[in-house]
Amino acid sequence: MRRKLLPVAGIVAALLVGATGCATVYSSSQKPLDGLVYHGANGAPLEHVYITTTGYYLLWTLPLASGDLRWNAKTKSINGGTCIFSDQVSVTKLQNALLKMAEARNCDVIDMAFHDSDTSYAGVSTGGLIGALFGSSQIGVSGVLVPRGNRSAVKEGVAK
Repeated sequence: MRRKLLPVAGIVAALLVGATGCATVYSSSQKPLDGLVYHGANGAPLEHVYITTTGYYLLWTLPLASGDLRWNAKTKSINGGTCIFSDQVSVTKLQNALLKMAEARNCDVIDMAFHDSDTSYAGVSTGGLIGALFGSSQIGVSGVLVPRGNRSAVKEGVAK
C-alpha cells in the first residue's frame, strides 16, 4: 500500500509546486533616474520596468501552471497572476504588456532586453525521474520608459 501512495504523493507535490507559476512586474521609482539622460531619446527616463513570467510543464511540453499578466485598467498597470493548465510564457506577451504600460504612461520604450532560462529538476530525485517529467521556463523583458512629451506633463498624467 505504501509503495502505491509514494508516486501519487510525488505527483501531488509536483502539482502544488507547479501551481506557483507566476508573473511579476518590477518598476523603479523615479528618483534614482533623476538626472540621467539617454542620448537620442526625447527626454530623461521616467521609469525602468522588468516583467517576468514563469511556467511549469509536465514532460517539458504540457503546461501545468504559468504566470498570467492581467491589465488593470483602473490603475493602468499590470497585475501578475497564475494560470492553471495554460502556457502564458511568451516573449510576445511580455513585450506587448511592456508596450501597453508605456502607452498608458505616454512613453516610448528604449533599451528593451530579453532574458530566458529553463530549469531541469533532474537533481531533485536520485533516479532523475522528476527531471524527466517536470521542467520550468522563465522569460523576462525589461525596458526604460522615456516620456514622449514634456516630462512634467507625463508626471501629472497629462498627455501632450
